[in-house]
Amino acid sequence: MFYVKFLAKRFVAIIITLAAVIAISYVMMYYSPGGFMNTTQLASALAPLAAQDPAAYQKLMEQFQSRYGLNLPLWKQVLLYEWHTFTFNFGNSMQNPTLSIMSQLKGALPISVFLAFGSVVVSVVIGIPMGVIAALKRNSWVDYLVTTLSMFGQAIPSFVLAVLFVLIFGVVWQNVLPVTGWGTPADAVLPILSLAAGNIGVVARYMRGSLIETMRQDFIRTAKAKGVKYWALVLRHGVRNSLTALITVIGPQFAFTVVGTVWVENIFAIPGLGKVISTAFTNFDFPMAITAVFILGATIMLTNLVVDLIYSWMDPRVKLQ
Repeated sequence: MFYVKFLAKRFVAIIITLAAVIAISYVMMYYSPGGFMNTTQLASALAPLAAQDPAAYQKLMEQFQSRYGLNLPLWKQVLLYEWHTFTFNFGNSMQNPTLSIMSQLKGALPISVFLAFGSVVVSVVIGIPMGVIAALKRNSWVDYLVTTLSMFGQAIPSFVLAVLFVLIFGVVWQNVLPVTGWGTPADAVLPILSLAAGNIGVVARYMRGSLIETMRQDFIRTAKAKGVKYWALVLRHGVRNSLTALITVIGPQFAFTVVGTVWVENIFAIPGLGKVISTAFTNFDFPMAITAVFILGATIMLTNLVVDLIYSWMDPRVKLQ
């Protein structure tokens, strides 16, 4: 019964938050200068019609606005898109009106999830050993080196690191790793490393602090007094207990990494959700942009919900509210 109440409260909060995000995104696009019909390619294509037959051009504009609800007052437009989004009636995009939005996102969303998941896996595989070593070698040069590298990784934004990778592997070391495109496993290496660098620093520093705190606990001293071997003490008791708390970091990192793919995918020309979002906002494609924002926001909030549930299941002392 408690979990039902908790889930009900969280889902209500998720719906309210998503509604606010959609409304803010729509209003920002609405008041931005330009419009879908004013984009460079479309404006050039319609320029002859506007010059030769202004009446036909005006009729075409009215039909377009009516189809996507752009002729309504702003508040009605927002409510219309809110309703369509929460009823999963995403419709067709403005850029490809003959194709449904979900058919276009079907190939983009898995790519972004793969990049985000891959970067989290890399950050865990590299960050946890770094944190363990730093904790066991506390206040030594190894600890200082790991801490410095962790802070360095966190300080560099993923898109800056992506640009550096493009310069290095696209200009200096050509043909070592691909810097554009998608289709082979090698295409994922640089994007994943770009997204993982900051996460590695977060995981390493959190693991270091958590393990240091765990090794000070009474049960560690008790196990040591019973003659438990050093590495068994560290791995079985220290690291194992520290990993439980690490889940609260890995979950949000996955969510924020999905957001980071927006810039990284554009830099590496990867046809993922980030590329779709940037293209939709640039071209004022309201249906596609709102749908992509909805999926992105829902992914982040549902991930945090799952993390909270897993953490409370692994540690009964944690009370869900």
